[in-house]
Amino acid sequence: MTIEKIMAKDIVTVNKDQTVIDALKLMQKHKISRLPAISPKTKELVGIITEADMAIKIASAKYEEVPLTHMRISTIMTSDVITAAPSDSKLQVLKKMVDNHIGGIPIVDDGQIVGMITKTDFLKDLTDDVYTETSIKDILTKRVVTIGPDERFVHARRLMKDNEISRLVVVDSGTIAGIVTDKDLTKTIIDFKKRVPEKYQATQIRNLFVQELMSQTITTTTKDASIADVANTMVSEEFSGIPVSDDKNKVQGIITKSDILNFVYDHSRKRGNY
Repeated sequence: MTIEKIMAKDIVTVNKDQTVIDALKLMQKHKISRLPAISPKTKELVGIITEADMAIKIASAKYEEVPLTHMRISTIMTSDVITAAPSDSKLQVLKKMVDNHIGGIPIVDDGQIVGMITKTDFLKDLTDDVYTETSIKDILTKRVVTIGPDERFVHARRLMKDNEISRLVVVDSGTIAGIVTDKDLTKTIIDFKKRVPEKYQATQIRNLFVQELMSQTITTTTKDASIADVANTMVSEEFSGIPVSDDKNKVQGIITKSDILNFVYDHSRKRGNY
């Protein structure tokens, strides 16, 4: 089956000359985490911007003194975009996503974007026995990067950047208290830059704490849950990662879309007809 059969054809794009605020508004409106950036003249793909890009770069020292109204998409987007063609097979596109550790690929035909494929598209309808009968304990990430609610925003950002991850599990007195995602970081820093005068931002950013931006009401799962059930929860609740806990709400690991996608790819490659 070609990727054209399952790709999203109603693509949301952003002009590379628009601001990061424009990009964030589009992401929130359409409930997406990445936007292909296009040239205003040719409409051709010139880059891609993700929530992770915004979370890490907006608050970095390099852009610390740049007003949000002056921060263009072209400044922080990834210019070297990995793409696929409509005629590529699902397995070919899956391989690109797994090999390059990316969550979405624009589908390009003759220089123009004609579709978009994301991890979520591959996590829908995992009804084969291998997915309903295999528990996540076989594929979850056991090494979990955690942070305390009293830690600072800047520390959370640094942990996510250094570990190349999109979420931190917040642990208080040994139990799961919340989760912080790159979306939380992005929203927090943009709100902060809007309300705090520029001359005070460098000092006052250290007064932002994890407990102020973390999601306190979170969904957890157990090691015995099936891959299919967890994938269904991720798709329906729009989660990209779910903490795995025991009966005392202590962290046992974390399961992400990437973990499941890797399993789907391995299974599909062995089956040979995807």
